[in-house]
Amino acid sequence: MSNNKFVLVPVDLLKNLKELAKGTEYEDEVRKVIDSREAIESHDVTKLPKSAVVKKVIDGDTVELFNGLILRYVGMTAPETGEPFEKESTEANRVLVEGKEIKLEYDNYTSDKFGRILAYPILQDGTNVSIELVKRGMAELVIYQKRKPFIYQTQLLEAQEEAKKNKLGIWKNN
Repeated sequence: MSNNKFVLVPVDLLKNLKELAKGTEYEDEVRKVIDSREAIESHDVTKLPKSAVVKKVIDGDTVELFNGLILRYVGMTAPETGEPFEKESTEANRVLVEGKEIKLEYDNYTSDKFGRILAYPILQDGTNVSIELVKRGMAELVIYQKRKPFIYQTQLLEAQEEAKKNKLGIWKNN
């Protein structure tokens, strides 16, 4: 049984614990989380991480980074727990990113209401993971009518059309 569990800790509590962590093995981790949270809350892209190592894949469109942040991929959505292709989508994401360093490319929106950072994960070879998962039929494009278009919206749409045409993944029975 794993002892790794997600625990939501208020930023104010972490700030108070910062002094206690001083000089311990946790000092850098606490500082990184606090700095990142402040960047997310202020929507200051210049303070958000430009790259990170993926610690754990949560599902087909969300990962935990080694700096403690949760990254939700931009421009697409993968099947949720219990939906068809949820396991395949999560596994495809795991193979692509788990344990690897990724670049984070931000779009018009840098965080969501859950406090997750929103970015395109880019592999070292330049592969945009959001586009790749959509191309494989492991996720679908998301378009918000009253928001600015995503930077990679055209590429995501092309990837989805290719997956539909080839009846891949979630498009298998359509």
